Amino acid sequence: MTAIQRLIDSPWRGVFYAAGGSLLISDLATSRGASKVLLAAHVPYHNQAMIDLLGYEPRSYCSALTSRRLAMRALLQARQLTKAPDGRSLYGVGITAALRSDQPKRGEHRAYLALQTSHKTVVWHIPFEKDALSRRQEERKLADLSLRLLASGLELEDDTADFNLVGTALVNDSVAQLLGETPAFHGDPGRAVLPGAFNPLHDGHRRIFDIAKQRLNQRVAFELSVRNVDKPGLDFIDIDERVNQFGSDAYVLTNQPKFIEKARLLFNKAGGTFVVGSDTVARIDHVRYHESAKHRNDAIAELRDLGIRFLVFGRREGDEFRTLDDLELGADLTDLCDGVAASEFRCDISSTEIRTQRKTTL
Repeated sequence: MTAIQRLIDSPWRGVFYAAGGSLLISDLATSRGASKVLLAAHVPYHNQAMIDLLGYEPRSYCSALTSRRLAMRALLQARQLTKAPDGRSLYGVGITAALRSDQPKRGEHRAYLALQTSHKTVVWHIPFEKDALSRRQEERKLADLSLRLLASGLELEDDTADFNLVGTALVNDSVAQLLGETPAFHGDPGRAVLPGAFNPLHDGHRRIFDIAKQRLNQRVAFELSVRNVDKPGLDFIDIDERVNQFGSDAYVLTNQPKFIEKARLLFNKAGGTFVVGSDTVARIDHVRYHESAKHRNDAIAELRDLGIRFLVFGRREGDEFRTLDDLELGADLTDLCDGVAASEFRCDISSTEIRTQRKTTL
């Protein structure tokens, strides 16, 4: 039995985003029973098509990370198309490639294939000998190998599961539920959380964490949302990497990006404290963070009714270090905030700057 037939005969159905290796889509679409396995397919060759699909401009259009982002978007589309409650038999595939073209490439000819399911993220690197094959031969080789890797990743056959494996992560049902639309969390939030992307976790986060525990005289948990208002969602490799930074410290994972949603999910009516930077509380105050001025006012009122407090640390913005006292917040939100003075905490480094420094040294 061929790999295509095994895929068609299986319960798996998925969406493909292939910026390269599109012959795989053709192979599937022209096979009898294709509708059982292929829900949708997209070929974002143009850079702007990729940006529109991802929602941001990737640092590299051909990378393991970009393939993973495509695979996650593909899985989420599969869930939307099928309205499957748990998505257990759905998958998303993302392929990025730098193959032979009219203009010689300075880097290696290569591709990355990522597979995303409700419980697994896996990504492979597929190298090609430079200028050894024609473009069509590279496309054919990529399609054939991608099909084998897909079948192996879905455990339909035991073939080349570890062939040039870049990364993989498996999660349990508690974490997998975070991909769904139902508000959910994994872990124990306690009564105080420090939300953030933690990409990476740095000394400033640690100092905030320690000061917050002393100020509040209670346990504080790091809170990481797999979804974000203005950043790409996280896959399971991302989650593993971020969570491993916390060591033995408490953490909680959520799928709610907005603070009013986090408050409803984590604290219900028991009350709790969000430990945040001054830039974050300023965003919460601004109408642009909400759908309208009424939504903003209603959200702040609900946060008050839920017994929510904000412990606000200063944050450098440009050449200035701004604390709660430097903000012009609405009186309703100000009443929910307690500030930490610059004399008690000041940190001028950010995760963005650390990532930028790392890139310049590569």
